[in-house]
Amino acid sequence: MSESTQQIQTINPKNLPITEANVVNIINNKPNFDNLPESDKASILKITVATEYSNELQHKAKIAKLNYADLKATFLANAKSSHTREAYTLALSRLEMYLSTLGKSFAELTTLDADKFIQSNFLGKPLTKGFLNVAAPNRASASIRRDAACIGGFYAFTQRVTDNEVVNPMRGTRSLPKKESAKEIEVPTETEVNAILSSKDLPKELKAAIAIMALRGLRIGGLPSLNIDYTSQAFTTQSKGKLHNGHLNETECIGATPVLKYFGTFEGKKKPFSNLDAPKLKMQISYWMKKLHQQGIIPTVYSAHDFRHYYSRAFYIKSGNDIYRLQKMLNHSCISITETYLKTLNLI
Repeated sequence: MSESTQQIQTINPKNLPITEANVVNIINNKPNFDNLPESDKASILKITVATEYSNELQHKAKIAKLNYADLKATFLANAKSSHTREAYTLALSRLEMYLSTLGKSFAELTTLDADKFIQSNFLGKPLTKGFLNVAAPNRASASIRRDAACIGGFYAFTQRVTDNEVVNPMRGTRSLPKKESAKEIEVPTETEVNAILSSKDLPKELKAAIAIMALRGLRIGGLPSLNIDYTSQAFTTQSKGKLHNGHLNETECIGATPVLKYFGTFEGKKKPFSNLDAPKLKMQISYWMKKLHQQGIIPTVYSAHDFRHYYSRAFYIKSGNDIYRLQKMLNHSCISITETYLKTLNLI
């Protein structure tokens, strides 16, 4: 009998009581694998392979039990705002398209798959009616980076709730496109805002929505939950998951025309936009801005957020460049966000 075989038999767990000290002793005093007889090496290798197969099968069994639809629904339900939820939903729809071409489930995506996904048309091209428009120009790098971050957020959530059974393949990727300089923001002028609000074609409900964004700076995401007290001219709403309250008076608003003048069409309804969600409002505003642009009333097609930019610029000037008052009006969580906002508007 070889010395190595004697060593193995000597430390055979069957010959020892199961205690922590004995386990440590076995690990510390085991013979070197290279010095073992070939028969012992073969036995150990068989055990190792069997253990690897067992671990792999157990992992696959746990993965098979995961319900992507349930995980996705829970993840989206925790989004802070409708805007965030919309961004997550669109990003995950791109991932689902990519996975369908691979014939893989979301839990089988490898880091190499993730890198190829980031560099593919599935993130690089715009969606038109739910389909990739491969003939269109490439999307901005900021859009690709945002969607990759959304998908990474979903995987990080899944990794946590599955106790690391699913890892985040997006983490640590070097395939993200470089950040590009943001294009200069086009902010409507006072004349253009007045022309929009004076349009006879624009529906009165949309005039009210644009008025409260342009003259009081509310986000479009805060309109569906907007609650107005017409007597005190106060409002409350939820915007990006945070409570936002204030007033619709001369102190907090800009412009010669009171904001509430545009809300007469609601006949005192406290929640004027409760029957609409932010994406629908955004689409309606986009539609009408295109029409007003075609009619020559405005020089370009403004987005809903451009009206908040208009308020930010006008109120900052009105307040004597008081960044702290502007932070409160915009309901920013910290002053650095307001500073970044003003830098993009070339005001600081």
